[in-house]
Amino acid sequence: MKEYITRGKRGYGLFFALLALIILAGVLLHPLRTLAAAQAGKESSVGMEVTYGFDDTAKGNRYLQIKVQMENRRESDFTGKLEILTTESSMEVYRYDYPVSLAALGQDEKIVYLPLGIKTDQIFVSITDESGSEVIRKRLKLNISGDVAETFVGVFSDRPEELQFMDEVGIHYGSIKIKQVFLDKDSAPEDALGYDQLDMILVSDYDLNQLSENQHQAVSRFVDNGGTLLIGGGARYKEAMGRFASELLEPPLEEAVMQEINLGAEYSQNAPQDAVMEMVCANIGLKNGATLMPGDAFPLLSYVHRKEGRIVVAAFELKDIRGFCETHPAFMEKFYTMAMGEVKTNELAQMEYSGFASLYFAVQGLINTGDAGRLPNIILYTIIILVYLMLIGPGIYLYLKKRSIHRYYMGGVTACALIFTGIIYIMGMKTRFREPFFTYATILDVSGSQAEEDTYINVRSPYNKPYTVKLNPEYTVRPVTKGYYYDSFTAARFTGEEDYKTNICYLPDRTEIKIRDTVAFTPKLFMLQKQLNKRQNPGIDGKVISYGGKLEGTLTNRLDHRLEDAVLLLYGRAVLLGDLEPGQEVKLDDLEILNYPLNYTYALAQRVTGGDQYEKTDIDDEDYMRSQERSRLLSFYLDSNLNEYTPEATIVAFNPEKKEEFLEEDDFVTEGLTIVTSKVELVRERNGIIYRTAMEQDPKVISGNYQARYNSMYTGEPAEPAIIEYSLGNDLEIMQVDFMPLSPVFINNPRYPYLNLFTGKMYFYNYDTGRNDLIEEKQSYTADELKPYLSPANTLTVKYVSEGTNEYGWDRQLPMLYVTGREK
Repeated sequence: MKEYITRGKRGYGLFFALLALIILAGVLLHPLRTLAAAQAGKESSVGMEVTYGFDDTAKGNRYLQIKVQMENRRESDFTGKLEILTTESSMEVYRYDYPVSLAALGQDEKIVYLPLGIKTDQIFVSITDESGSEVIRKRLKLNISGDVAETFVGVFSDRPEELQFMDEVGIHYGSIKIKQVFLDKDSAPEDALGYDQLDMILVSDYDLNQLSENQHQAVSRFVDNGGTLLIGGGARYKEAMGRFASELLEPPLEEAVMQEINLGAEYSQNAPQDAVMEMVCANIGLKNGATLMPGDAFPLLSYVHRKEGRIVVAAFELKDIRGFCETHPAFMEKFYTMAMGEVKTNELAQMEYSGFASLYFAVQGLINTGDAGRLPNIILYTIIILVYLMLIGPGIYLYLKKRSIHRYYMGGVTACALIFTGIIYIMGMKTRFREPFFTYATILDVSGSQAEEDTYINVRSPYNKPYTVKLNPEYTVRPVTKGYYYDSFTAARFTGEEDYKTNICYLPDRTEIKIRDTVAFTPKLFMLQKQLNKRQNPGIDGKVISYGGKLEGTLTNRLDHRLEDAVLLLYGRAVLLGDLEPGQEVKLDDLEILNYPLNYTYALAQRVTGGDQYEKTDIDDEDYMRSQERSRLLSFYLDSNLNEYTPEATIVAFNPEKKEEFLEEDDFVTEGLTIVTSKVELVRERNGIIYRTAMEQDPKVISGNYQARYNSMYTGEPAEPAIIEYSLGNDLEIMQVDFMPLSPVFINNPRYPYLNLFTGKMYFYNYDTGRNDLIEEKQSYTADELKPYLSPANTLTVKYVSEGTNEYGWDRQLPMLYVTGREK
């Protein structure tokens, strides 16, 4: 009986245990069922469909357009937030919030532009209600190539099928694949960020005037921000240029004609005529244009710079080279590389290491500083501490003992400690921060029809607790983070369950950046951008005439405030202008021209700001600290914005009066600098004679290690000569070639030990004998001296044999070539 009762108790125990497990499972699984329903959107009160990019394709390290279709299924209004969870290049999790309002049973579409990190392959999109509860959530897997770098080309054409021969083509030794995206007036974005996924926009056999003004401005800003616009010529070249025609074309405008053109002798398989094609071509003259592919009568491919990008124009319709490209794939690669530029093509092949994330360390070195005036006075602190030790040691004791009241010694020591604690606290007040603080650097470009501002900010907090800063809503905000590979060999997996540390919330009247789970004084870097009213920022105007190694012309400061440390920059040359008062004119005729090193721009920056006048570091000298801060900003601008040939002249100056405008509230400590930049017209012709640099086209490297971007050769192991072919221009009758060395202020300067000038022997390739002739080194060579060394296409091949050694580095700065010639 007892055993039966015991078994009964065990049975009841098992029953209740099983019942408890069922109830617990129901409680635990209910939220999961609710979440699954929310993700599917079937039981949610708000429906959501998400698409992205062009035809749901994407590439990392760029802005991505996200379109969210929302439907309110309730009979009452809905108010909440659209939340997007993503990762940056550092694999830190960021959340972007946007307000959402839906009328009862209403629908709406929201278009946002989301910056992607290097390895971002998925994002999570959700909608929350006013209480913060999640209503619906979707995971968006991004179609990003992980095997090979892709270059996206947007195509405007009335017959796009005739341009598909470029699609899915591998270039740059197969490391880049071209992917085409077809556009028209209905699908073209009205915001430049909508084009950020693209590397090139191609227009051929299409009337670009069909675009609205906003769409045209978006294309224009795409170019200004570093994109390439490739326009096909032929019979419809004026239509293909659209609104750019009045800006680019040099009159008279010629009509297209049927023409035989040679696309390159290297593509002749059996006979020279194999590379000759008959096509409808136009002689398209571009204002301040440079030739990429010379022809017998006129350039076949030419370009002009537009701020950070370029507009490239072909003499022929691009569809007309289809058969040739299919027969000669190497020509397709060469054509694309010429249009895009070799430097940018190389960067595309290494996008994971050379994209936006590559800016991190340059920006950090620029703005990860602070006000040197907040540093403590070490000498004064040392004196105070020594006095304190003397007092609490023998001082107070001997004083009290002498008066026979040494029983008050402990009280005296306590009082002394309190007094000196107060003194130290008061002395340290200027070194303390009580709230988040900012350091920033602003680049204000007043060139063209609209002024643009790029501001890099570093926000830090003195406390280990969350904080929020409010920014002007006119700015777009993009985090600047380093690549994940600096901390790990592989990117961490992003599941969407991670907690974000940074929340960027876009509201109608402000943009909030919320930082949490942070350590005191941890830098958070962001890039802010906005467009400004050109009338309020008229800039600097004038004309620069460059001829025979000299400069002429007048420049005028049209701004209503003083500019300091102004400098006129041409490619490899600079003229110091000093300070410019409002309305002041400067004549260039008698000013010194500096030939500066492209591979060591900090040397020029120090010269401009006066930093080279100081023999040693002196952080107590306000002028010294100012010159160093300005040198860093100017060097950053030269390296990031003027890192390749540009046909215009650029003026750069510091604006000491401009204050920050990115904060919505003024209760934060800010410290920063602003430079103003402006492009001015550069004239290189006089009486039909042109004077220009031979670096308009990147020199061709025959052998050796030469970097056109820096005009330098590497002389380390294995040491070998650099053989370089310069294209002097088939449109000129060469009269003289100048080999311009660096200015003496940069040579053998102990401040710049890593700056080394080429020393050694120079040879010219002789086309008559097929040999390299040792040439007497001098600055100028006449047409008669160059006659046996110029090819029929006006190329000059130079062999540099370095003989100098330097313990500080292996790079050697080569002379800059300038050509004087008469137009054919």
